[in-house]
Amino acid sequence: MRETKGILWVFATLLGVTLLASFAWAGSDEGKALYEQKCKACHSIGGDAGKMAHLGGKLDGVGARRDAAWLKAYLADPKSKVPEAKMPKVSLAEQQLDDLVAYVLTLK
Repeated sequence: MRETKGILWVFATLLGVTLLASFAWAGSDEGKALYEQKCKACHSIGGDAGKMAHLGGKLDGVGARRDAAWLKAYLADPKSKVPEAKMPKVSLAEQQLDDLVAYVLTLK
């Protein structure tokens, strides 16, 4: 009986971790497509740069430096987090914003 409870606990833990991981990355594929469409012109990732990447700069590692709440607020209104930000406000639907944040969080 004790062994069965241990196995069930391990299974439940693994299931929980798997579900949390899937929620954390939900929307990242859509966010990557959105990045390619709306952000890449002024940014770069891993040396893959848009024509004006010198303006927006590299995004390598940004997912390790910022959390989801900060990124969402910044992407919605850059000057709210960094008053001297050069990045303009970009009009995004709520789901697009969530997807873009999910993608940016993968950039570690």
